[in-house]
Amino acid sequence: MQRAPLLITVCFLLGGFSSHMYASSNVVYSKRWVRGVPVHIVTVNLNSPNVKISPAIAKRGIGSSEGFGSMLSRLQPVAAITGTFFCVQSLHPVGDIVVDGKLVNLGSVGTGICFTPTNTLHFRPFKYARATDWAGYTSVICAGPRLLTNGLVTVYPWAEGFRDGSLYRKAARSAIGVTKHNKLLMVTVNRPIYLSKLARIMRALGAVDAVNLDGGGSTALYCKGRVPSHPSRRLTNLIVVYDSPEKFARIKPHLAPSTEVATTSSRS
Repeated sequence: MQRAPLLITVCFLLGGFSSHMYASSNVVYSKRWVRGVPVHIVTVNLNSPNVKISPAIAKRGIGSSEGFGSMLSRLQPVAAITGTFFCVQSLHPVGDIVVDGKLVNLGSVGTGICFTPTNTLHFRPFKYARATDWAGYTSVICAGPRLLTNGLVTVYPWAEGFRDGSLYRKAARSAIGVTKHNKLLMVTVNRPIYLSKLARIMRALGAVDAVNLDGGGSTALYCKGRVPSHPSRRLTNLIVVYDSPEKFARIKPHLAPSTEVATTSSRS
């Protein structure tokens, strides 16, 4: 198990699981009980031009992993959540990943979580068995399955190419969604739950569209020194948030150490 840097670990021990809210102008952390379980939420204001969101991959590039604490220290985001699933043997993520408009990983399943240069968020279905055109998006990460579509629960893993039976069992969960007011919700539940319950939790939080992220031992959430969800394994990718364009510009070259498209893909 990778340990977070000392500052992050101390903050986690002091307050990671207490009921509280940590606020800034564009990023808010809160913990709420929803449908009988404690839920950790980072809310990001996509209406702000200062907010920048991107996938990030391990420092040695596609096919490698990195400890969560190491990724946080290296990338210094204001908030972060685990990204898409990956093959534990090859360490290749299972979904397409676009960083700064460049395709850095070629996947095979899921729903695209797509950000435009103006922070408009679209959820696009992956075109199974053929290349998907991500033109017009600065950041894309394909995860899944879809949880909500226009406020309706739509959990169909098989239809999105997922074949891993573990998706149908209870597990710790991570998800990302958007509200009608253009607020991004990054959510983790440390208790084992079904995907259907996760979908209803996202709806109760105000999401109209939402997608499941990697969970189980990969469940990870960070916000300004607090780590309410710490993974038990090294990770291959994250979704990172910045609230300063200047800081994002400095970090951007480190988000995807390798910009070469993977020659192989994995299925979850």
